[in-house]
Amino acid sequence: MTLGLKIVCGLYSALMAMLGARWWFSFNDIAAEWVVQPLGAQGINNLLADMGALFFGTAIMIALGLRRGQSIWLLAAALLMAIAAAGRLFGYLTEGYVPETLVSIIFEIVSCVLLVGTHLRMTKEMEPALVENPGQ
Repeated sequence: MTLGLKIVCGLYSALMAMLGARWWFSFNDIAAEWVVQPLGAQGINNLLADMGALFFGTAIMIALGLRRGQSIWLLAAALLMAIAAAGRLFGYLTEGYVPETLVSIIFEIVSCVLLVGTHLRMTKEMEPALVENPGQ
């Protein structure tokens, strides 16, 4: 089961990297899809930096967690997605519910559950090794 979770997390990491790449290399297309209209070059620069950081950062943290077997990185990625979901909820409270964002918030919540669940599973598998070799 852990292998399956790791594969799904790896695919999720690839998706995050692709979204980051789209923000950097296909800005106009993704900005139009996501209904984002920056005000001038400074707005574009801010979106490139912030959205790139969110998506590339999430992808890198997941990849580090899976590659190094240090699942704490998965929790860091889950935290970013939880904050994104919280931001959507804040937007719903302050600006009103936007039905077009329902899939996004569900995706963010499901990804949090996936990443935390994979972390817990990987940690559980590591427990016997830590008991046998304390200090690792």
